[in-house]
Amino acid sequence: MSKKEHDEAIDPRSFTDKRILEEHSREEVEAWRREAHAQHKRWMEVMHNQYGKD
Repeated sequence: MSKKEHDEAIDPRSFTDKRILEEHSREEVEAWRREAHAQHKRWMEVMHNQYGKD
């Protein structure tokens, strides 16, 4: 097994992304990614909130 094949074999995202794109439209997947990004951004804003740290 080459290094590339090994890296692909242990990368769960490459398989998952391919499988999801086979089962769902690109528009659905992009909407989920945008939503996940927005939720992550909101979470990071909460984590960096100074309220209660004084």
